[in-house]
Amino acid sequence: MEQKYQFIINPAARSGKNLTTWHTLQEELQKHSVNFEQYISKSSYEITKWLRRFLRDPNEVKTQIVVLGGDGTLNIVINSVLQYQPNIMRPIAYIPAGSGNDFARAHGIEIDPLASLRRILRQTQDPQQLPFQADIGVYTDQRNSQTRYFVNNLGIGLDATVVSLTNHSSAKVWLNKLGLGTLSYGALLMKTLSQQDSFPVNIKTAQGTERIGDAYLTTISNHPYFGGGVNIMPDADPYDGKIDMILVEKPQNQRQFLKLIKSVAKHNLMNQPGVHRYTVDRLELETERLENGQTDGEELGVHTYHFVFTTRQYDFWL
Repeated sequence: MEQKYQFIINPAARSGKNLTTWHTLQEELQKHSVNFEQYISKSSYEITKWLRRFLRDPNEVKTQIVVLGGDGTLNIVINSVLQYQPNIMRPIAYIPAGSGNDFARAHGIEIDPLASLRRILRQTQDPQQLPFQADIGVYTDQRNSQTRYFVNNLGIGLDATVVSLTNHSSAKVWLNKLGLGTLSYGALLMKTLSQQDSFPVNIKTAQGTERIGDAYLTTISNHPYFGGGVNIMPDADPYDGKIDMILVEKPQNQRQFLKLIKSVAKHNLMNQPGVHRYTVDRLELETERLENGQTDGEELGVHTYHFVFTTRQYDFWL
């Protein structure tokens, strides 16, 4: 039976350039007489609402979902699918078209949209080819028992503050237009380093309970990258079934700040004093002070947090 494809397109990705990318991909699909439909989203809420209707349609059970957008769009699609069908493994294909593209970087996905499309068509039309299973993060809010998922990471503190500033920065728009979207994160990271406050964090794993009084950056992740290519945990494995976390205590002076920045650039942050590293099956984290939070580049707002983190495997065409 002929394979059908459903493309979900975020037109706002890369400051509107994504529609141009989609028109190029459409031409390729039409040239090869591929059976496809498109859904161009208006907002994250609209994607979720549309996906619920799509997933209820018995005629679409075998249709291959293809996401064209950034990490945030992929996050919305994964959460929408798993909220409606938590026990069904529906493979997702992904064409990276955001400003960060950390999921693509971690899994070796081509940034060239045409190359990604051709690979997806080749894989999904080969009856011998199976999708790849990769870890996604699972976090349950202990205040309301709500469970959600992330494909890259969840951050509290410094990186979440930078995400918030980046998302509301006019610089992000014109840097995206120049194809330099990751620089917007880097520029604001430098600005925020000295401004971010420290905060107490309680951590519980199978090894015991720990309290850190001056956390500065807390990132829970599936793989090494965050912030559009920052290799903060080089040893994190996106296929090991474990959750990874790095917590950095706030540097006490300018010299320590500079040493911290250099260690990130040299991929040896974990060897610095005041850095705590975890690779575990389950991790519970609680904050006591209002802080920015983010997941896959999307803001969680300013809250206190009490999450339990695990992982689960999900099928992707990689």
